Amino acid sequence: MDDAQLFTDAEEPRLRIRGGAQPAADRPVARVLLESPLPHLDRLFDYAVTEEQEAEAVVGARVRVRFSGRRLSGFIVQRTDTTDVDGELAPLASVVSPLPVLGEQLYGLCTAVAARFAGTTADVVRLGVPARHARGEKSVLKSAPGDPALAAEAARAVSESTQADTAPAAEADFLAALHSWAENAGSSESSEFPPGPRGAYTVLPGDSGGLDWVRFGLEAAAGVIAAGRTVLWLVPDYRELEAVKRRLGRLAEFTSVLSADQGPEARWAAWVRVLTGRSRMVLGTQAAAFAPLQDLGLIQMFDDGNDSYLFGRAPYVHARFVLQERVRQSGAALLFVDRTRTVDVQFLIDSGWVGQLQTSRQERRDGAPVVFCPQTQRSVSDLTQLPDAVFSVIRAALGRAKSDAAVGPVLVQVPRTGYSTFLTCAACRSPALCPSCEAPLSAAGPEGPFACSRCGWHIEHLSCRSCRSRRFSFHSAGLDGIHAQLGRAFPGFSVVRSGGSRVFSRLDDPADIVVASTGAEPYVDGGYAAAVLLDTLWPGPVLRATDRAIARRMRAAGMVRSSRAGGRVLILDDDPDVVRTLTRWDPDVYAAAEAADRTQAGFPPAWRTAEVTGARSAVEDVSEACCDQFGARLYELRDGPPRSRFTRPGDDVDESVVTAVIGIPAATGNTLSEHLAAETAARSMRGDAQIRVRMDDPDAL
Repeated sequence: MDDAQLFTDAEEPRLRIRGGAQPAADRPVARVLLESPLPHLDRLFDYAVTEEQEAEAVVGARVRVRFSGRRLSGFIVQRTDTTDVDGELAPLASVVSPLPVLGEQLYGLCTAVAARFAGTTADVVRLGVPARHARGEKSVLKSAPGDPALAAEAARAVSESTQADTAPAAEADFLAALHSWAENAGSSESSEFPPGPRGAYTVLPGDSGGLDWVRFGLEAAAGVIAAGRTVLWLVPDYRELEAVKRRLGRLAEFTSVLSADQGPEARWAAWVRVLTGRSRMVLGTQAAAFAPLQDLGLIQMFDDGNDSYLFGRAPYVHARFVLQERVRQSGAALLFVDRTRTVDVQFLIDSGWVGQLQTSRQERRDGAPVVFCPQTQRSVSDLTQLPDAVFSVIRAALGRAKSDAAVGPVLVQVPRTGYSTFLTCAACRSPALCPSCEAPLSAAGPEGPFACSRCGWHIEHLSCRSCRSRRFSFHSAGLDGIHAQLGRAFPGFSVVRSGGSRVFSRLDDPADIVVASTGAEPYVDGGYAAAVLLDTLWPGPVLRATDRAIARRMRAAGMVRSSRAGGRVLILDDDPDVVRTLTRWDPDVYAAAEAADRTQAGFPPAWRTAEVTGARSAVEDVSEACCDQFGARLYELRDGPPRSRFTRPGDDVDESVVTAVIGIPAATGNTLSEHLAAETAARSMRGDAQIRVRMDDPDAL
C-alpha cells in the first residue's frame, strides 16, 4: 500500500468539544453573533453544535452561549465544517428557538446599516429583531399558513375600490410602471430581473380631506400584492397607522402591523407571522423597517422627514436609510410619499437614484386649498391677540358670512407651547430680544440654545440684559387660551382641543372648530373647510429649521379640502420661504433650491456628518486624524454633548465632554464611519478614553 492510499484511508480528525459531547454530523461549527454592547466584541465567535442540537441550531436561530464565564444571548449567523480555534470548542449552551429570526438577508441588512452609522451589528439587530415571546410564537405557528392566492384576490378587490377619478396624471403613470414590473417580476424565473421603479411624490390634499396619500398607497400596494409580491409600508406614528388600517378592507386579513407601542406578545406574534409568510403586507412605524418580508416587491414611506423615524437608541439610525438599503439589496420598488419634499429625498432625485412624480401647475391649483397671508403692520410673533382675518376665515367656514368658501369644520393650528410665544427672563420678566435686530428670540428650551429667526443670530447661553439672570421661561396664551378665546367668540358652536395629554387621531363626530397643537391635528371625514395656521414658533438654530417649519404647516394645510371644493387656509408667518412655499403649494421648488445651495456649501445631505463626543484630548486626536487621513472638514468643536433631540441642555448629561462635528462628502462617507467604528472598538479593547460617535444627526448643524 503506497503513501497516497494510506492518506486516503486515514480517518479525518473530528472536532473536539469541551465536555466530551459528540459533534453534529453536518457542519458542526456555528458562528455566533453575540448580543453585547461592547464594540470590540462586534465579530463572530465559533461554537460547537452537538448531535442533540443539530436539527434546531439552524442559521438565524437565537441561542445562549457561555462567554468569559457568563451566559449571553446570540444568533447563529453561519454553520461551517471548520474552525480556526485550536483545541476544544465550547458547545452552544442552548437553542432558545429553532425559528430563523436572523436570516441571511436580515443579517446582511444589519451589517450594512451598522457600517454606515459607525455602530455595532448587535446594536442594529437589537433595533430590528424584537424580544422573543414564547406564547405569541406558539400561537402563530399553530395557525394556518398564509395563502398568496387569497391575498392576491383580496388585493384586486381593494384596487378596484380605491381608484380615483380626479387623481393627477403622474399617479397613473407610476402605478402602470409599478404594476407592470411587479407582474413581470412575479412571472420571471430569472434572478437578474431589473429593479423596480423608484419615485418620490408630493401628494395633493385632493377631495378626501388629506387622505389621498392613503388611497394612492393602497392602489400601489394592492397591485404588487396581486402580482404575488409583498409590501412594506412605513408611516410616522399611530395617527397615520389608524388612518391606513381603516381603509385596508379585505387586505386587513393579510396585513401585519408592527409598531413600538405594541406589547411584547403582540409585536413578536406579528413578527413571526411576517417571517413565516402568513402576511403579505407589513404596515408600521419605524419598528417595521427591518420586517423580514420575503419576495419584497414594494417599499413605501410616508412623511420621511418626520423625527419619529429616528431610532432613539445607538447607533441612532434613520428608517429612511434602512429602506434605501433594503431596496439596494432586494431590487424592490420604492415610493416616497409626502405632503412636502425633504431635502434628503431631493438629493436622491438630483443624483438620479429616485425619479420624481410631477404634478402640473393646474393640478396643484385644483387639488390644493387656496392659501393666503394677511397683511399686518407688525411681526406675527408680537401679536397679543388674534387678528381680524382669523375670525373672518372662521366665520365664513361656519356659514356665518356671505362667501364662496366651503362650509364645514375649521382647524386652528397653534405651537406646542402656545400661540404668540414670548421668551422672558424668569427673574425680571424682561423680554429676550435679539442684540442684532431687536426681534424676539426663540429657544429650543428655557436653557437654550437661543436664536433669532429674523437675522439668524444664535448663542448657546444667554444672560438677561436687565438683570443678568441666566434663567428664562416661556410666556404664551397656549392651547387652552386659544380654545377658550374661540369658544367665547363663537357661542353655540362646538370647539374641541387636541394636544398635550389628550390627542385625537380622528374625529368621528367632527366639531365646528378644532384647536390643535402642532402634530396633533386629527383627521376628519371629508376634510376641513378651512384652516388657520398660528404656528409661528421657529424650530431653532439648526440647518433644517425652515424645512421643519414648512413640513408642520403643510401637514395641517394638507387636511383642508381642495380649492375646487372651496378649501381655504390662512397662514400667519414671518418667514418668506414658509409663506412662499404654502401660497404657491410647490415645496419641490424650495427643496430643489436648498439641495443645490447645501451641495455647493458642503452641507448635508451632500456631505455626511459625524459627531464625536468625549474628553477633549481624545476628541481632538480623533478629529485631527479624520481630517488628515480622509480630507474631512471640522465644522465645529463645542463644549457639551451632541445637540440633538435625545440630549438637550438640562438633561442629565456629562457637561465636561466636548463634541466635534466632522463632515465628509457623501460619496466617501462610509470610509469615515468605518474608521470611527474601528477607533471606537480599539479604544474599548485598550481601555483608553472612550468616545461616542453619532453619524448623520439631523441636528448636528
